[in-house]
Amino acid sequence: RDFLEQDDDYLDRVVREGVREQIEIEVYAPLRGVVSRLLVNGWRHDDMEIHFKMKELRKRPQSLFRIPEDKQSPSEWRSVASILNEGVGMSTLPCAKLRAIVDAAKKSPEKLGSSVDGKDGKDLGADDFLPIFIYCVVRAEMERPCALCVLLRTLCEPNNRIGEIGYYLATFEAAIAHIQEIDLTADRDLQLGWTS
Repeated sequence: RDFLEQDDDYLDRVVREGVREQIEIEVYAPLRGVVSRLLVNGWRHDDMEIHFKMKELRKRPQSLFRIPEDKQSPSEWRSVASILNEGVGMSTLPCAKLRAIVDAAKKSPEKLGSSVDGKDGKDLGADDFLPIFIYCVVRAEMERPCALCVLLRTLCEPNNRIGEIGYYLATFEAAIAHIQEIDLTADRDLQLGWTS
């Protein structure tokens, strides 16, 4: 019986996601230009500021993001940043952007409890995961991340907000908020911690 209930939950989720994607294709895609123009204009100044900060932060090493040495990636998390750049930054549909955020978060091998680029690792807690994810968001070179957060928050299906997608969307939003709060006038060699 439990197996059948799990099967029903899975089927329900797949149907919901399929219907959601079709609605976005039929409704959002034709209106995308109007929605994008409003978002870009509404968050233009925030996005200009964060774009400048991200450009400067890309020059800084992982250690300044408070990523412990044993959790740093020799590849500088290129695969995760690439998923964010291509899947979130360049996808058309909001549901595809949300899936890419989840995929990027799960791409990190130690998130799954295995290793960092082949090194033996431990499970990541939020204290280790968030600095890595912030670093990856910076490296992803996404255009208009502030407007993107508003779009995704607004169009995220309510059922998804309480599950895995909602968790990783909140993490993405926290990464953007953290980058916005970083003071680049502080000493370049100081670690980039949360501001108070």
